[in-house]
Amino acid sequence: MDLHWSDHLLFILIGIVIPLKAVLGTQPEIAKMRFNTKMKIQLYWGNNAYLWGIAALTAAVWWGNDRPWHLIGLDWPFFMPKGWPLITLLLFVIVYIGDTIREIKPILNGEEDIEKGDNALGFLPQTGYEYFHYIFLALTAGICEEFIFRGYFIRYFQVLLDTEHTYTLAILLPALIFGFVHFYQGWQAVVKITAMAIMFGFIFIYTDSLWMLIFVHTAVDLIGGAIAWQLLREE
Repeated sequence: MDLHWSDHLLFILIGIVIPLKAVLGTQPEIAKMRFNTKMKIQLYWGNNAYLWGIAALTAAVWWGNDRPWHLIGLDWPFFMPKGWPLITLLLFVIVYIGDTIREIKPILNGEEDIEKGDNALGFLPQTGYEYFHYIFLALTAGICEEFIFRGYFIRYFQVLLDTEHTYTLAILLPALIFGFVHFYQGWQAVVKITAMAIMFGFIFIYTDSLWMLIFVHTAVDLIGGAIAWQLLREE
């Protein structure tokens, strides 16, 4: 795989410009907002359109440079990973569920008010209607974010950084960017999401496949949303 000028331009746009604009512009305001149902649905579908647009641009660059799709982790048929990748992913799901419950407990105990923006989880669904729309956001995030940040960016840095530390940096740099773009959820979320991205990166390098990562990413978002809906519906 050889890099083209379009790859560098895409990285500058998606890896630098958009994250900086989001963190310095819209995200601080989003973190302080009081979300009602209408606002949540607008946020969900706005993010859907945004992520699919970026993923489509990434796919266009990949396809335009005549690269095989299996190189980005979309080989078919899909084979279930075995050994430590599967065990690691299952443990991650368990830890993620526990951490989501831990984050919601202060709201249940009356220590924080999700409606007043005191908690970074204010955008999560609290009704079945909100959760229905949230499902599509979870699917979009699982597909698009893995395609961009694990598949494309890791391959990009593997070629760009041709050193003895190539694999480590190719996993770490996209993970840091991925965590950074979730800054609106708070520093704890950034650390947790960055750690998740590093783990997913190692599994991608080991398996050369995105399918299991897409499935797990989507599943944890759906589970997190369902937990929030069930625990917060009375609040």
